[in-house]
Amino acid sequence: MIRLPEFQILLVEDSPSDALLIGEALSDVRDFRHSLVRAESLSGALARLATAHFDVALLDLGLPDAQGLDTYRTLHRQAPDLPVLVLTGLEDMSVGVQAIQNGAQDYLSKREIRPSDLSRVIRYALERHRAAMALRESEERFQLAISGATAGLWDWNPNTDAIYLSPHFREIAGYGGDELPGRTQVLLDVVHPDDVDRVKASLAGHLEHKCAYDVEYRIRMRSGEYRWIHSRGQALWDRAGRPYRMVGWIMDITDRKRADEALRESREDLQQLSANIQHVREEEKTRIARELHDDLGQQLAALKLEVSRIDNRAEASMTALAGADLHTIYTLIDQLVVSVRRIAADLRPAMLDDLGLIPAVEWFSDQFSARYGVRVIRQIDADDIDFTPEIATVVFRVVQEAMTNVARHSGATEVMLNIVRQGPNCIVTVADNGRGCPSDRRPARNSFGLLGMRERAAALGGELWIQTAPGQGFTLSVSLPVAGGSSMG
Repeated sequence: MIRLPEFQILLVEDSPSDALLIGEALSDVRDFRHSLVRAESLSGALARLATAHFDVALLDLGLPDAQGLDTYRTLHRQAPDLPVLVLTGLEDMSVGVQAIQNGAQDYLSKREIRPSDLSRVIRYALERHRAAMALRESEERFQLAISGATAGLWDWNPNTDAIYLSPHFREIAGYGGDELPGRTQVLLDVVHPDDVDRVKASLAGHLEHKCAYDVEYRIRMRSGEYRWIHSRGQALWDRAGRPYRMVGWIMDITDRKRADEALRESREDLQQLSANIQHVREEEKTRIARELHDDLGQQLAALKLEVSRIDNRAEASMTALAGADLHTIYTLIDQLVVSVRRIAADLRPAMLDDLGLIPAVEWFSDQFSARYGVRVIRQIDADDIDFTPEIATVVFRVVQEAMTNVARHSGATEVMLNIVRQGPNCIVTVADNGRGCPSDRRPARNSFGLLGMRERAAALGGELWIQTAPGQGFTLSVSLPVAGGSSMG
């Protein structure tokens, strides 16, 4: 028997009805076991987090003591390592997207929570969080490895040409912040003109023939000065032999190059002096040669010692870098595929002001049909109906919730949507050809949104009724009192 994982879930939700729906949706999840703890306010949630461990938090952004994106920010500051799923209403989905941009794992509309969706986003959130933690630890280890080596890291994607340059890379090149854009052409532009062909040839040889990429060249600093760097890199290839990532490092070797140059010049001077000595008498030659041997020998010994010190430091850096498992680190990076779930259509009531009720309903039904593959047949005769803002909002919400529930529960292939006037009332009917249900079924966790729709209709003096039977579809009708004329249609 497979033992399912168990997660500790913190639900931060002040609405009893929303908390009930979420709890019941979680009870239908079969992929994992869970223990659910609820807090009705942000302060209550913070108190819970101070005394207990939770694997994930479901956070409503509208609480008695906090509103909007600040709700998430406050929770994240107090519990930065806790994966958070934001719960939004239809009117604030954009805030959910902003929460993701601020570090939330995902968001869900409270009006469209299904067990399968809830299970998926919780499991994905936990996996992404684990991968992020592993990546952060790996990056910290790698940064520690290269920090002692005073090396600058670069990470290049040959397919997109996107390149990451570590802060120390920019520091070595004499740039800060965003002064050195992450594009290969920009980097080639700062290479000394006499060295650029050699750099390109070494890079092409590595990518095409897997030759070692190990090259020394000069780069132009922000100040205009040229300095020598030593660059090494290693590409990763897919099964087809195409490179998809290359990582490496650079080190400033200007001091070593200057020492090498000084040593070369000293040798040349020694050779020149030795040639001149041939024109001096033998006794003088012997004296001068001895003095030159002593003086220049000391200088050469000092130069050799300096070169040895620089070479030893470079070798120690290479060893540290070789010890870092670059392949493992950047394989983890490739595994973060985090694709934001496609945002559902923004159905804010504000569109009623922009479009008017009937165009908004037509737009929604078109979007519904395209998204779910359910044919929508409309019969709308509302030119003489005076839709006040309150009635227009209720009509739109009824259509929205009823048709959404058709997609969620009915298995229908066709929906009939009617908005007509009957005497002093506006009649809204949504009928489907789905599986239906027993007509005496009480609204429960799969209530087709009846509770919310009844409350909206009753608040305006209207009523709601249902016709359904197994295999005969589901028909929902709402009657609302209206006056003559049209103000929002």
